[in-house]
Amino acid sequence: MKTTAHCDELLSTILLDPNVHPVVDDLAGLERLVPDAPSETESLAIFRNQLPGLLALRARGQAHTEQVRRLILLLAREKGQIERWIDVANALTVLTNASNLALLLLPTRSEDDIWAREQFGRNLLRHARRNGDGEDIALVRRAVADLPPRAAHLALPTSANAVAEMIETMARRVGALQPKPQDETEPGAPRAWALEQADSLKAYFADAPDLAGLLGGAQQVLALVDGLRGIAEPDAMTLNAIEGGLILAYAKLIRVALWPARYYDDVSAKTAARDLVRTRDTDPDHLGALWEIAFGQGETVAGQSNRFLNIDEIG
Repeated sequence: MKTTAHCDELLSTILLDPNVHPVVDDLAGLERLVPDAPSETESLAIFRNQLPGLLALRARGQAHTEQVRRLILLLAREKGQIERWIDVANALTVLTNASNLALLLLPTRSEDDIWAREQFGRNLLRHARRNGDGEDIALVRRAVADLPPRAAHLALPTSANAVAEMIETMARRVGALQPKPQDETEPGAPRAWALEQADSLKAYFADAPDLAGLLGGAQQVLALVDGLRGIAEPDAMTLNAIEGGLILAYAKLIRVALWPARYYDDVSAKTAARDLVRTRDTDPDHLGALWEIAFGQGETVAGQSNRFLNIDEIG
């Protein structure tokens, strides 16, 4: 995958993939992991236990960030291409944000997961401290609240074998953060995309999800979660179902926040989602923080064009 703009590269001469491929972001991709099961509780418990690893999410978020940077550099060379490529930029922005938010939404289940979460969380905090105000920093702190006080990767090994193992682990992780275009994924699974798939990216952004439908789905899952929370002595399956249900519901709600409103029905859905999240005071605090971050990102996209409706301006 080409990640940087070469000195002689131009958008007007990029060799585009003539095929339009289905693009799935990392939040939408969670839906396909919800299995059919004898009960909704069992389905959510199974879902909780087959969530994806975080290293791949980090890789896709990083890959799409690099494509955005590449596009910005190329647009600086051909400003007349902006209108043609603006929705490619929008698509890559949504894909990047979906990967990064999913990375903070999903649980860690391995050392690789912990490393990927911690690396991204510290980068996000550093960015907020450099570029944000007090509210931005506080919001990011809520979103990454489970970060350890000291970076785990700063603990230096004390033996030759440990040093060799550390080098091997870091090399493997760095390699995993460089997804290749020939890497195959299952149909309907998220993958990394480049500017060469511009038509696929435009189609993805044009085919926005039904925000009201996502809100309704989230409300249904949260109602089930609230019912399970009322069980006096929950078993392991019930606890897994509660956690899985919260992840699935907030993945839906974050998608509502992340996509710009195109119609007044979208405005209603986004406003209702915001009201819902703000009343969920028994849910883990970082979930609400992730929603607020996603909402701000969606408003940023909406604010760039009169094709979209800005929620805060409508009031």
